[in-house]
Amino acid sequence: MQSSKAPAATRYSERTGIVAPADGWSPPIRYLLRRARILQLIRDIPPGNLLEIGCGSGALLCDLSRQGHSAQGLETSFQARHMAIRLAKLCKTTYSVSPEPLREWAGHFNTICAFDVLEHIEDDARALQEWSRWLAPSGKLILSVPAHRSRFGAGDVWAGHWRRYDRKDLKELLNSNGYAIEHFECYGFPLANMTELVGNLVYSKKLKQRDTQSKAQASAASGVDRSDYVQLSDWITSLPGQFMIATGSAMQTISKNLDWGSGYLVMARRA
Repeated sequence: MQSSKAPAATRYSERTGIVAPADGWSPPIRYLLRRARILQLIRDIPPGNLLEIGCGSGALLCDLSRQGHSAQGLETSFQARHMAIRLAKLCKTTYSVSPEPLREWAGHFNTICAFDVLEHIEDDARALQEWSRWLAPSGKLILSVPAHRSRFGAGDVWAGHWRRYDRKDLKELLNSNGYAIEHFECYGFPLANMTELVGNLVYSKKLKQRDTQSKAQASAASGVDRSDYVQLSDWITSLPGQFMIATGSAMQTISKNLDWGSGYLVMARRA
C-alpha cells in the first residue's frame, strides 16, 4: 500500500498546467493567477518562434509549447535548467533551455516573454535593448513585473529583486527603449495581494535565518524554490483549491484595468 506521505502524482490540467510535486514543482497561487492572464493574452498570437527569458522551472514553456509555439528558454540557473528539462519530459513537450544567449537569436523571435524577470536585473534598460535585438520586426514582448514601489517588502528581498515598478515608470522605461505598448494591465487583485501579504510575513522570518546571499544567488533560487508549495499541491488541485483559483482569476480579470493588483502584465511591440 502506498504511504500517505508519498508525493502526489504528476498531472496536467488547463487550470493549473503541469504539477509535479515529486520533482519539486507545485505552482504558487500568484503564479497560477499570472499564468491565467498570460495564456489569455497570448492566445491570439499566431504560433511562431518564442523565447522565454528566465524560464525558471519551465512550467510555462510546457503551456506555450502545447499551444504550438516553437519555444526556447533562457535560464542562467543550473538548478532551474535541469528542472525545466525534467518538466519538458513529464509534460511531453519539446523545447530547449540555453544558459546564455546565442548568436543566431538576432531578429529571430516573433515573441519574447519575460515574466517577473526585469526586477531581478540591475540595468533593466540595457536588458530591454538587448531583448529588442532578438525580436523579429514588429515582434511582441510580453512581460510581467511586481507592481507598486511602495510595496517593496521581505518577499522582494528574499527573491533578489532590485525594485518594483509604478505604472508610469514602466511605461516610460518601455517607450524610451524602443517599444510601443499595446496592452497594459494590473493583475492579481485581490487574491495575489493577500498571498503577497502573507508571504512577506513568512519571508521576513526566513531572512533572519538565511545566510547572507547576493541578489544573483537569491534570484537563481527564486524560480525553483517551491518547497513550501509542494506541501500544498494536493489542496491547490482539489475542488476547493480549484474553485478559489477560478474565483481569483475571474476577479482579477474584472479589475485588470484598475491599479489594485500586485503585478503588471504588458504586451509591447518592437517599434
